[in-house]
Amino acid sequence: MSSSQLHNPRAVWFLGAPVSKTIAISTVAIYIAAEMNKWHDALILDTTKIFDHAQFYRIFVCNLTFGSMGELIFGLTALCPLLRRFEREMGSRRFGAFLVYSSVLSTILELVFFNIFFDTERYSGPYPQLGAVLALFHSFTPRLHPKFFGVLGYDFSEKSLTYGICAQVILSGGLSTIIPTLVGFISGMMSVNFSENELPEFVYGLGQFVGKALVDEAPAIMMSRSVQRGTERRNQPRRAPNGGRPAAPAAAPRTPPPSPPPEEAIVQLTGMGFDRQAVIRALQQTDNNVEAAANRLLMG
Repeated sequence: MSSSQLHNPRAVWFLGAPVSKTIAISTVAIYIAAEMNKWHDALILDTTKIFDHAQFYRIFVCNLTFGSMGELIFGLTALCPLLRRFEREMGSRRFGAFLVYSSVLSTILELVFFNIFFDTERYSGPYPQLGAVLALFHSFTPRLHPKFFGVLGYDFSEKSLTYGICAQVILSGGLSTIIPTLVGFISGMMSVNFSENELPEFVYGLGQFVGKALVDEAPAIMMSRSVQRGTERRNQPRRAPNGGRPAAPAAAPRTPPPSPPPEEAIVQLTGMGFDRQAVIRALQQTDNNVEAAANRLLMG
């Protein structure tokens, strides 16, 4: 591990989320290449050019990067935290399968919508992927604070902040960005169960080979040093105030028994479809943290 990782906790922001890190880096790199070589027009999903001029490559490149700097900044700001969160919760293998299945479904639906119902071009960008992870966020992230803030007499939860950031990206291009995100949302809802069926093993092998350099190491050295320093401080004898003999170490305080889970938290999690006893156990194991308990229940 490099010394910069030891002294900079942000260096491992994508720790446990190599797929998300690969998507973020490739999105920025392809945007730079497209900007330098004027490729943005070739990345647009134009069904007329696809079917009438046999430009089928557009089907595969339309989701690679955003079309402008503003979309890139706000798009990654909205997309990366969601990608990282759900990859950590689902695991990279299942999350990768989820993205593949939802991307295939959304591409098929997009071709139908833009070719039959809407005579408009679709802006380039991973809007279907944003819609897919928004489907996970909407379905599996509980509202911890239903009255987090209020506007004009209406109460909003903390989830509204994420929705607000995503809305700036989704609404930026009108129907050209709303439709692919909505299609991605529908595809994400349909792909949750599909993701239990993993992809062929050679796909994961190829992904490990290509993304080996992007996998972050856990900051084990930094953790072990901090634990060692804490142990040394605890083992040092305390001196008496008047220069006398060192005072005897204080007895370790007793750990209080965990408080029973509040009924509101139990109702909130059972309303998501989880068994009551499983909810109680998860809350006890996470010190009644509703979000951590939900993550534990989702991971089985």
